[in-house]
Amino acid sequence: MSTLDNVVAGGAAMDGAASTQGAIIARLERLPANAMQIRARILIGTATFFDGFDVITIAATLPLLIHKWGLSPTQVGLMIASGAIGQLIGALMFPAFAEKHGRVKAIVWSSAVIGVTSIACGFAPSFQVFVLLRILQGLGLGGELPVAATYINEITRAHGRGRFVLLYEIVFPIGLLASMALGAYLVPRFGWEIMYYVGGLPLVLSLVLSRLVPESPRWLAARGRLPEAGQAVAAFEATVKTPLAPVTQAAEFDALVRQHPKRNMFDLFGPAYRKRTIAVATLWATCGFIQYGLSTWLPTIYKNFYHAPLQLALNLAVIGSVMGVLGSAASALFVDMLGRKPVIIWSFLLCALSMALAGFYHASSVYVVATFCSLALGLMASGFITAYVYTPEQYPTSIRASGCGLASAWLKIASFVAPMIVPHAIIGGDLSPAFYLIGVVPLIAAITVHLIGIETKETVLEALEA
Repeated sequence: MSTLDNVVAGGAAMDGAASTQGAIIARLERLPANAMQIRARILIGTATFFDGFDVITIAATLPLLIHKWGLSPTQVGLMIASGAIGQLIGALMFPAFAEKHGRVKAIVWSSAVIGVTSIACGFAPSFQVFVLLRILQGLGLGGELPVAATYINEITRAHGRGRFVLLYEIVFPIGLLASMALGAYLVPRFGWEIMYYVGGLPLVLSLVLSRLVPESPRWLAARGRLPEAGQAVAAFEATVKTPLAPVTQAAEFDALVRQHPKRNMFDLFGPAYRKRTIAVATLWATCGFIQYGLSTWLPTIYKNFYHAPLQLALNLAVIGSVMGVLGSAASALFVDMLGRKPVIIWSFLLCALSMALAGFYHASSVYVVATFCSLALGLMASGFITAYVYTPEQYPTSIRASGCGLASAWLKIASFVAPMIVPHAIIGGDLSPAFYLIGVVPLIAAITVHLIGIETKETVLEALEA
């Protein structure tokens, strides 16, 4: 019997009759913080940590790969963008899998893909093979994030959901930071391959995850699998240390569920959800554009344009990752207090300002430019991480993973486009047009979210359905 089976068996007395979808929702909404939620946040967070780690590994290894294979600027752009190609497919494929087969199974399979292909990248004999493996790895990287965000949102009650979800999601920028920091230490000493071997650890997680955390009760209930949903809720209830309040809102939630028809993916573009889809699309596309148009290029920019030694270029890039973690932590602190929209809007407006200043002072020293770029990355991370709680709140359970996957797909499209566009905005060694171009993107997103985005803080997921 697995660890999860033991927990469920221990909580069988609390399982009760899972007779309706409303009863499942009511039981979830009465749950205080508990050990199973913490376990889920840690384990799913580990998968997301390595998603962030593997996404940005290319930044730390790129200078050596350029030298190793004598890559042209076009080939460099293709190498960076290749992961985004796979991520675009994965962002649509794995959420669809999650809607049909479950959130946890989708995370398991995406983690396995990430781990196997990362290890294989370390053995790549040529540029062509490396690019192919990056595309395959992208399937898992693109699929894990939106499904994981969906799962964490679905196991959390409305009160304090923003902070709970973002304290999980902060592991993504921590993964980015760890990748940059380890890259700065390991790559000069052990070569570029070591980063891809370390990035293979999600393979281990994929072997044990489904035994240690339950499936999403909301997803099970929405699929009509009410006995299994009851057992999944019981796994959470069994780890609560204090007496649980009586279930009193089942009828209310049943009425709420009956008010809304079951949705399909086409509804993402229909009248009910079109504006929400546009708002989250601009949000995620902005993050992809900045992440791949700026962050991935920074070590190379510092080294090639400002003639910083490799170690200094990598160290300066780490500062941007540190700012990303700090920005994410600030978002987690304020998102339930101020609301999702204000955090996103102000983060992106200030990010745009930082990029404008980087462009204005582009001819200054590498340290000045690194300061503004790092600040921009920290502010971008604040808005980006808020997207992980904000986006799942936009859609009903029947299409929540698909909605998150579509949003993530826009990030991947931007991730593919940005590395191709940004280098061409560098005119005669002048970086300012590229910095201004990057700065316009978060400005557009801030305006869009302000005009058509909805506020979602402290509201039960089912009450947010259009």
